[in-house]
Amino acid sequence: MLNKSLFLLLLVVCFAACETNDDPIKNTSVSIDFSHRFNQQAVTSNNFNALQYTNGFGTTLSLTRLRYLISEISFTNQQGIKTLVKDYQLIDVGENTGMLIDGITLPEGTYSLNMRFGFSQTANTSSIYPDLNAASWNVPQMLGGGYHYMQMEGRFLDLNNQESIYAYHTISAVQNPGPDNIREDPSIALTLGEINITQDAIQINITMDIDQWFENPNLWDLNLLNGMLMGNYTAQKLMQENGQTVFSLQTN
Repeated sequence: MLNKSLFLLLLVVCFAACETNDDPIKNTSVSIDFSHRFNQQAVTSNNFNALQYTNGFGTTLSLTRLRYLISEISFTNQQGIKTLVKDYQLIDVGENTGMLIDGITLPEGTYSLNMRFGFSQTANTSSIYPDLNAASWNVPQMLGGGYHYMQMEGRFLDLNNQESIYAYHTISAVQNPGPDNIREDPSIALTLGEINITQDAIQINITMDIDQWFENPNLWDLNLLNGMLMGNYTAQKLMQENGQTVFSLQTN
């Protein structure tokens, strides 16, 4: 009789344990917010047009336009399973558009957040994205076709302390601009770090440190490199090198 009672007790405990282990994994609402700063100072469209920034070379400059493309935004869990949450996102700081990605739902867990600055070579095909076409984001075929990665523009004080215009545009790096050009992919694959996704809603902040485009590792002299950069293979490779440290991750 005792053995039968002990057996029933063990059966109840086992059943209760199974009930606990079968609890469904909770999903979490996740959003991604893009913010911008220059030398640790927040940058929004309200800061445009004023000559208030100094880059690593010592040049005073302003921003009049800043828009860029991020692609392959994904989360990879500890089992190596990747969840793609957005094929691409065009962010326009001046127009205050594209800076929030929401509607993401992920199971609880620890994830690595990955994205790409610009398009990969295979994704960077001319005229296939209607919204980017409408935004005049295309690159001329003579310069390799496809799409821009970034358009950053403004004014700077030149060696004569006169205001001059710069256009810091990143695209595919092209050798021999013209009908027989050779296009190379200088997009930047970024692993931004690990994020612990809990059952509470979480907002992830990705920050662009704009000053890094001008100083790390290449000090950028706007007096020499201020325009016609799209057809300049060497300049595109220098910008790719500087873009490695531009983006960082924060969680709230």
